[in-house]
Amino acid sequence: MIERIVVPLDGSLTAEAVLPQVRRILHRNDSELLLVRAVVPAPAENAILIADAASQAAREYVHGVQTRLDREGVRVRSEVRVGSTIGVILDVVEDWKATMIAMATHGTTGLKRVLLGSVAEAVLRKSPVPVLVVRPFWSSDEAPSDDVERRPIRTLLVPVDGSDLSGMVVPAALEFSSLFDPRVLLLRVLEAKKKGEGARELEEAKSHLQGMAKPFERKGIDTLQIVERGDPVHQILETARFHEADLIAMTTHGRSGIGRLVTGSVTEQVLRRSPVPLLVVRAAAPARPKRRALVAKRR
Repeated sequence: MIERIVVPLDGSLTAEAVLPQVRRILHRNDSELLLVRAVVPAPAENAILIADAASQAAREYVHGVQTRLDREGVRVRSEVRVGSTIGVILDVVEDWKATMIAMATHGTTGLKRVLLGSVAEAVLRKSPVPVLVVRPFWSSDEAPSDDVERRPIRTLLVPVDGSDLSGMVVPAALEFSSLFDPRVLLLRVLEAKKKGEGARELEEAKSHLQGMAKPFERKGIDTLQIVERGDPVHQILETARFHEADLIAMTTHGRSGIGRLVTGSVTEQVLRRSPVPLLVVRAAAPARPKRRALVAKRR
């Protein structure tokens, strides 16, 4: 999953905020980085000249980042393409057979702004590969320490909602676990009930988490299964803080943007407030069988 990582850049420090997290992976795995910058053509009569100038500036910028990483011993390539940002990112993923995307959000509005427009939202909705998403921290009170790129991932939080789709994050979580050997927290959040209610639901949730834990335990990875009641976003963030999670791995349903996990737009809300990066896997719903056309035969 992390052999070839696409890193979209737009010339801002915000977009580059993902690089320390990427280096964190590189200390454990010799992944290849693919830096990509999209140049969106201007709707003007001289759009070609403007695009040429913008492409040259973009190439100089990306080459500078590539040179810096190359000096650190990173296997890195770069490419500048003219086109829509979302289209360029997804095309590069396909053309280079990338196995993961790593990108930053602007943080102030969740996934609504990154690079140009609501790019992160669209990428998470359409990406065929897992996406490592980082919220930049401009406040010293919440910023990670300077040595974040050398810190291992000790605790990985995996929230699930009991559906088959939410369990699709497990292979990606397993691969990260094989690199860092963290403790894996499997979290299921149930709807709040009155005292004495929901005993059967609680037992079902515990049984479900025990099943989710088996792939990790077969690889010798320590797991902790947690069932909480209440608001999913609150419980995910509180669990992450209490157990000092280094990464949260979640599934998002691609049908409606950041859409639905557990209840509501949970992935978007968690990222907006999360103190740690998210690893997001798009869970495509199974295709509906096509209806056969009924043809009336004339006798």
